[in-house]
Amino acid sequence: MVKEKDNIVKLDDTDVKILKIINKDVRTSYRQISRDLDVSVGTIHNRIDKMVKTGVIKKFSPVIDHEKLGFVLTTIIGVRVKGGKLKNWEEKTFFNKNVVGIYDVTGEYDAFLIAKFRNTSELNSFIKELLKDPIIERTYTQTVLDVIKEDMGSSNIL
Repeated sequence: MVKEKDNIVKLDDTDVKILKIINKDVRTSYRQISRDLDVSVGTIHNRIDKMVKTGVIKKFSPVIDHEKLGFVLTTIIGVRVKGGKLKNWEEKTFFNKNVVGIYDVTGEYDAFLIAKFRNTSELNSFIKELLKDPIIERTYTQTVLDVIKEDMGSSNIL
């Protein structure tokens, strides 16, 4: 692994193979990865440690099926925020339990939220709370009808 300019990290073949294995199942033991790749457990440990330290691996966490927990409604919400207040609003919104993603964007809206709700009543309350904030100029909400691909916990780009 080599750190290049602009914080881009270049991975070698072994790093990529390790990432593919833990991307498939993060619970795979270092010993199993070392067997699969025919390298020492120490090498696996050191390489994963380096990928964590360089930020290639941000964290190890489960991928949760929100529908099984009752959050059956996924929404995409565009938000227009009064000038200069976007960061303050995002920091406040970040901790809302329904919000699973916040994206700064270009165009008509300043940010888009991906949020999950149990029902339309929860969504309605959430939108009304958003609009109570004086720095919110307007919102635009779309309801997801069918999820074709949603895999926030892993990556297939390797």
